[in-house]
Amino acid sequence: MKPIAHARLAPGAFTLDGTPLATPGGTPEEALRTCYQALAMDYPKFHKMDLAAKLTVLVAEPVVRVARERGADLTEATGVLALGASGCLGTDVEHWRVRQATGLASPAVFVYTLPNIGVGELTIRHGMHGPSLCLMTEAPDAPEALMAARLLRRDPRVRWLVCLWSDIFADRFEAQAVVFGPDDHPTALFPSTP
Repeated sequence: MKPIAHARLAPGAFTLDGTPLATPGGTPEEALRTCYQALAMDYPKFHKMDLAAKLTVLVAEPVVRVARERGADLTEATGVLALGASGCLGTDVEHWRVRQATGLASPAVFVYTLPNIGVGELTIRHGMHGPSLCLMTEAPDAPEALMAARLLRRDPRVRWLVCLWSDIFADRFEAQAVVFGPDDHPTALFPSTP
């Protein structure tokens, strides 16, 4: 089944159902800032997040907006499946650098060494309640990703399903997000994109 909405974010392209939202360029931090501004988000906590959490929140924002515009109540009965290959590796490296240099650990950095923190930030922002699952996969179309989505879809507590592929490390980043409705049973998670 086709998802309600599909967003893709990569260097040079931020799209919603194929329609450009922004043209992110520069460093990953600059690119994500461009996308945040293009969405006219008013979320001060965004600026405290690490890059992985920012990427997750940004790519999900337009699909959540579309789903709500189409009548979806995503506060209850919403499952979230988050996928990625690098997890929070960039923040882990930064955390280790600070530990090596100072011998101290910053709680503000440490919390982002958890690979599911982006899902937490997303669900807090949108008040979503329901089961969530965070998996490491080599690619967004990995067979285990579709299997996990199908398992979440079978959960009677899940009416809506938000699926995310969010991967960032060093200067490389890519993300996709989709929302499936109550009658959708995905045969693929993410539409084919160039």
